[in-house]
Amino acid sequence: MLDLLKHWRMVLTFALLYLSQGICFGIAMDALPTLLRHDGAALHALAFLPLVGIPWVVKFLWAPQVDNHWSPRLGRRRSWIIPMQILVLLCIACLASIGLRVETAGIAVGPLIVASLASATQDIATDGMAAEYFSGNMLARINAIQVGGTMVGFFVGGAGTMLLSGYLGQTSAFSLLALVPLLSLVCVGWLHVAPAKEKQPDVAHASLWRFIRRPKALALVVLALLSAMTSVSGFGLSKLFLNDAGWSLQAIGQLGMSGGVVTIVLGCGGGAWLIRVLGLWPTFILAVGMAGAAALTWLLQANGMLATQTGLIWLAVGLGSFATGATSVVIMTASMAFAAQSDQAGTDMTAVQSTRDLGEMLSSTLLVGLTAQAGYSGGFLAGMVMAILASLVALNVSRQRVGERAAG
Repeated sequence: MLDLLKHWRMVLTFALLYLSQGICFGIAMDALPTLLRHDGAALHALAFLPLVGIPWVVKFLWAPQVDNHWSPRLGRRRSWIIPMQILVLLCIACLASIGLRVETAGIAVGPLIVASLASATQDIATDGMAAEYFSGNMLARINAIQVGGTMVGFFVGGAGTMLLSGYLGQTSAFSLLALVPLLSLVCVGWLHVAPAKEKQPDVAHASLWRFIRRPKALALVVLALLSAMTSVSGFGLSKLFLNDAGWSLQAIGQLGMSGGVVTIVLGCGGGAWLIRVLGLWPTFILAVGMAGAAALTWLLQANGMLATQTGLIWLAVGLGSFATGATSVVIMTASMAFAAQSDQAGTDMTAVQSTRDLGEMLSSTLLVGLTAQAGYSGGFLAGMVMAILASLVALNVSRQRVGERAAG
């Protein structure tokens, strides 16, 4: 806690930047389809709206450019963060002006795509700045803020937009949300300190090829992919399973919101604490084991070996939600520590994060398809298998680190 207070300006700035990113994502992926459907849009017209989030998956393509080009006057990271946040602010202001309705949907998608692109690009620079500035135990804490801030932002941009729109109207709702990127701009402009571990070479040559060639890069990418797919197998399939089991949408929604609170408060906060107590990869193995236990609980209910009981459902959701937060903090902490050892922190961080996003998208599609063919048992079994594979890879990485320390 004292470390956070010591760097309170940086911590506040990162919290607002990640909150802003989550808000944009929540508006595009959650609020947009719901508001349009409420306004009478046909379901088939909403099918392609998730493509608004594509920049987050493919941002690794331009991450080297973010690392390689900047203004000496503003600095390596602020050169990108400031203009991208200005774009986000303008896009939200545009939404406040035109609203999200069926008749304005064609126009509104434009600002949302620009906001998604700007947020994804800003994230490259923000992650790079965090990796260059923080080290040691502070990496785990700042990553808890990163994951938690983004998730809170998603809830605010999604459910928050719908709630505020219902009470105040869309113009006031988006105007209030615009305060977050505005405040983040003020904080970024306020920062004139050089990173604690300044790594701003006169000429940068960031590239994905340099990331791929680095030792342990492949293991990090595989762990990011498997942990993301394991998380989705619990979150996505469980909601479909409960719907088919006769649960009401309200009950499923309440369960999902409760799981979100567990992820943010216990998963992210507890994950950062466990990293300090147990170490990075032991925490990951513990968390992914909890995800596997959650998948097993769902599997036993799906195949009828256990009755579908409220207590078991809450247990599975609690285990899976904690695991999602904790594994996210571990992966991002490991990524930042890995990225901090090079002069292309933004590119390295983005490669891992894009892999996580890709894993979530692939898992959503493939597991639903598998469930359609093999039933829910097949889908939850696949989640268990991915959790086991992730544990084995993490165990191997942990043993390698122990061996390196012994050799050193």
